[in-house]
Amino acid sequence: MEEANPLVDNSLQSTNIGEISWTASEYISHEKNMLWHIYLFAIAAVLVVLVYLISQDKLAVIVIILSAVAMSVYATKKPTEKTYSLGPDGLSIDNNTFEYSMFRSFSIVEEGAIDSIWLKPLKRTTPTIVIYFAIEDEEKIEKILSSYLPFEDRKLDLIDRVTKRIRF
Repeated sequence: MEEANPLVDNSLQSTNIGEISWTASEYISHEKNMLWHIYLFAIAAVLVVLVYLISQDKLAVIVIILSAVAMSVYATKKPTEKTYSLGPDGLSIDNNTFEYSMFRSFSIVEEGAIDSIWLKPLKRTTPTIVIYFAIEDEEKIEKILSSYLPFEDRKLDLIDRVTKRIRF
């Protein structure tokens, strides 16, 4: 019997790595009541006053107001259900396919009760793709992804923790 070489990852040589498909929400939606929107506009109003008193810059004031309105509108948007699949051809999200060669690495990030996959793109200008999945699929998803991409340990950064904290 031939002994396995510990320096060779046999999963990369396998052509039968498998496929998995699932449906999940495109992002975690938090219910925002009227009080959440009142706080948002109250904070924006304080920022508007401070910025105007310090810099007298009307353009900055307009940007803050428009940003608050955009955040409020986006906060009420409900996520859609997407169909995801991983296989030898790459990642498919609904009708869009992304080859593994487009990504530098993947991470599995704990976001409280739900974990997510973060695919880090090679291009700096391309956003990270975040995908949610059922916990029972984690092992198979990780096995498939690790056959094509290196795993990178990653935690939520400051911006991600702040948006999670304000339930955005």
